[in-house]
Amino acid sequence: MGSDLATAPVSRVREAENALAGRAGDLVRPAVLALVGFGLVARLVLLGDRVSHFDEGRVGYWILEYVRTGDFQYRYIIHGPFVQHVDAALFPVLGPSDFTLRLPVAIIGGLLPLWLLCFRDHLRDEEVVAAAFFLVANPVLLYYSRFFRSTIPVAAFAFGAFACFVRFYDTRRPLYAHAAVALVALAFTAKENAAVYVLVWIGAAALLLDHELFRPRTAPTGVAWLRSWWERNVSGRDLGRWLSRFVGHALLSTLLFGAIIVFFYAPRSGTPGGVGLYNAFGNPGLFPEVFDTMIDDIYDGYDYWFGGATEVGEGKSLAAQYAEFLGGLLKVLGNYAAPLVAFALVGVLIERYATRARRNLVMVGFYWGVVSVLGYPLGTDIFGAWLAVNALVPLAIPAGVGVGYFYRRGREALLDDDRASVAVVGVVLLVALAQMGVVGASGVYLDDQSSENELVQYAQPGEGAREALDRIKVASGSDGTDVLVFGDQFVDGDTEATRTPACIKWFNTLPLPWYFGIYDSDVSCGKNQGELRDAVERDVPVIVADAEENETVAAVASGSEYERRTFKLRTSARTVVVLVHERVGKSASAGG
Repeated sequence: MGSDLATAPVSRVREAENALAGRAGDLVRPAVLALVGFGLVARLVLLGDRVSHFDEGRVGYWILEYVRTGDFQYRYIIHGPFVQHVDAALFPVLGPSDFTLRLPVAIIGGLLPLWLLCFRDHLRDEEVVAAAFFLVANPVLLYYSRFFRSTIPVAAFAFGAFACFVRFYDTRRPLYAHAAVALVALAFTAKENAAVYVLVWIGAAALLLDHELFRPRTAPTGVAWLRSWWERNVSGRDLGRWLSRFVGHALLSTLLFGAIIVFFYAPRSGTPGGVGLYNAFGNPGLFPEVFDTMIDDIYDGYDYWFGGATEVGEGKSLAAQYAEFLGGLLKVLGNYAAPLVAFALVGVLIERYATRARRNLVMVGFYWGVVSVLGYPLGTDIFGAWLAVNALVPLAIPAGVGVGYFYRRGREALLDDDRASVAVVGVVLLVALAQMGVVGASGVYLDDQSSENELVQYAQPGEGAREALDRIKVASGSDGTDVLVFGDQFVDGDTEATRTPACIKWFNTLPLPWYFGIYDSDVSCGKNQGELRDAVERDVPVIVADAEENETVAAVASGSEYERRTFKLRTSARTVVVLVHERVGKSASAGG
């Protein structure tokens, strides 16, 4: 009896392996699709709950203006135009909101693991599934898939392009090459650092070539390897026919790349006859000006991001800033991506030193990730945990290899009835899973606006902001002024600014203008006590002021029918005082 119980798990494993023999590969696709489904749900649930970050509000506002006016021009300071065009199409259908704003990024992030299916000729089944799990559940990737920023789209498009290039290498089917080029173009429309991805690929390819020439696996010397490659791929070919096909496909890919770039970067004009892409189709004479404007904008953007226009903070050297940013990035990786990084190290060490046939794909993923960790802190002007996304996506490949190694050792130990080894493997995998679950739940959902959360960037409004914004939403649509913005910190009195409302200090108040826009709030400004007192006497529904004006606001509003609320406009700075008229509070309570 005891013997039967001891051998039962082994028997079940062997029976399952026999039953699945020849069909194991069929389970990979359903497993990846199931993970993608889970990832989409994890990204969409409560997607609009967090108050918009400074950057989200800034870009969201300009999308509202694009929808309202029909005018668009590439603004490099808010990065590539891809998400702007997509949301401009979604806003009229779904309505502008935090949920709609983030929806494209969430979907792109959720679908990211699908590209791993292109690597099945290079990775074992369990490695593909493990890598997919990391792309789905890593807290950093999950958090920034729920954040309206182009970091996830550029990483996803670049990863997809790389996957299609690998698939083209495997199959020689031109369709994959064209798909890769299209995805590279989309990466460039998402964010300017797409150029960095291309450079990293070139560098990784050079390292692999050097490895092969230095210690070739299929030839006695590097020269012999080159000669063999030439004989296999060039000698005996009909070069004329090959060259004509190559030129044809190259031209097609070039046209595809150019069409995507033009579609996303070209200006639009809501004024009939204005310089815009759609107007040019009705008046082809506008095309030269449209192209000139687009090229000038692209040149200015890439000159800014890659021409040394970013600045180091006051009193801080470039080396000191790099050390600070690198330290911050390593801290994020240690606290929020430790399992992925640890398994990636295991995977690459096994691949490099414990296998007969090193797989180039695994090495490229590792090189790509390491260079991203070391390079991005040097090329950024502000720090955010989003920098880690650029490294974690490629590191998922060797991380999958690392998990696959433990899985195979555990399976072999189970078949050999080696319970100690099974326990060790089980503990390692369970600890990794638990760490990701606990950190993910806290960092992504429970404390997604907390200053203690390293995933939260400084310009994220803090706790309590949503309640105040809900009052502004309820107040909007009243007769006359809905919101008065008061004080020198928030008001400059400008009447000619292109932004709305023109009178506010726009950057000091972001993301409030985004909410004023989606709530269709009638906003006015006050700079002195007389204007504030007049607003109180007129029972303006909501008054917003910087905390520096707290005494003035309290004195003027004393004895009035206003309740006072406060929240941080940044995680730990710039407290906002919000006075909400009693009737607005009652309406909000009734509506809730």
